[in-house]
Amino acid sequence: MAATSPTTLTDGHDPRIARSRARIVAAATELFVEGGPRAVTVDAVAERSGVAKSTLYRHWGSVNELLVDVMRANVPDPTQVDLAAGFEPALRWWIGHAVATLSAPEWTRTLPVLLEMRSQSPEMAQLLDADFDGQLVTIAAILEVGAIEGRLPAGLDPRLVTQALVGPLVLAALTGDEPRVAELAEYVLDRFLASYRPPGDPR
Repeated sequence: MAATSPTTLTDGHDPRIARSRARIVAAATELFVEGGPRAVTVDAVAERSGVAKSTLYRHWGSVNELLVDVMRANVPDPTQVDLAAGFEPALRWWIGHAVATLSAPEWTRTLPVLLEMRSQSPEMAQLLDADFDGQLVTIAAILEVGAIEGRLPAGLDPRLVTQALVGPLVLAALTGDEPRVAELAEYVLDRFLASYRPPGDPR
């Protein structure tokens, strides 16, 4: 494919181009989930999407660039939490967003392949790391509110807290137990909160 960056388009506001790009990304996602990154070829994507190969050449400089856009389309948007609601409501809302994401059929289909690609492609690893860092900003703000309210000690590592709270949910999704992700999230969160609760506190 020609060396063309997907971000250098000058006609990105044309609805026809937006539709063709969306069809290409959707087709590439289906192929990616079905057969891994090797299944995403120019010929296969063009056939599945019904979009001419010349259009792919115009939008993406390589299959890897297309795969990066596939990953970007499937990475959940950063959460916007209402910190004014207080520590525990904010934390429960954040966990609820993780449950909704991990319970979505599209995400559970894509997640195993995402993890595979993370280990094989520096571009994918960078994209997923950037998403994780964005999530850490949110949980760090929530933990700060918890410390201000006296519910948590100051200085908790947001990365460790995220791994402790969300890690079991990811494992459940990967092992096909996504129907119980919400129940597991409540179990994990309740025990996290209880671990910092002073003795005799009835909450």
